[in-house]
Amino acid sequence: MNTFEINEEIRSNFHLFWDNYPGPVMLVHKDRTIIEANKTARELGCPVGTRCVDIGEKKHHAGCKANKALQEGTGVRDVSYVEHLDQVLDGYWIPLAESQELFVHFCNDITQYADEHLIPKRCNGAECGSCSGA
Repeated sequence: MNTFEINEEIRSNFHLFWDNYPGPVMLVHKDRTIIEANKTARELGCPVGTRCVDIGEKKHHAGCKANKALQEGTGVRDVSYVEHLDQVLDGYWIPLAESQELFVHFCNDITQYADEHLIPKRCNGAECGSCSGA
């Protein structure tokens, strides 16, 4: 586990703004160490002190936009279907103002609001000519 000199005010403000947010939110260092996480993120298996990229399978992090957000110094949004969760996620990577090392990352499950073209068609076996059930 890496130790970072993070201003206590930043840590406190993270919790002030994000602890009651219903979705998972993390304050992350550029090396992907989770510095702080709200209750929902911790409950979903994102413990403080671990690297977010080490959680789950590597392929699940292929769409990460953290580098782009940090390089450009601006928030990046990505809406995509995430197969292993069977959800359409509206994800954000937002660098902290005046920081080139920290960003906030969160996503919202918008599956019920998503346009049909974002959700892959499900194969039901017998009626599908493209799977082994045909």
